Amino acid sequence: MARRSREEILKEVERIQEIREKVVAGEEVKCPNCGQTLMFFEKDSGRHSGIYCPNDDFEVLIEYDRLSKED
Repeated sequence: MARRSREEILKEVERIQEIREKVVAGEEVKCPNCGQTLMFFEKDSGRHSGIYCPNDDFEVLIEYDRLSKED
């Protein structure tokens, strides 16, 4: 696996943040790998909160306890 540049890593982080913002806002977003609609599981869903591809091609886990101290 080739080493990625700082710019490539930052671009990927920005892409994931954009996907997260859209999915959490209720927009329909397709998996960047397979094209299936991503699913969002909130913290009380019974599953680890995050964004998942139904084909397990993509996931973003969300840690609410670290994002907000209000809970």
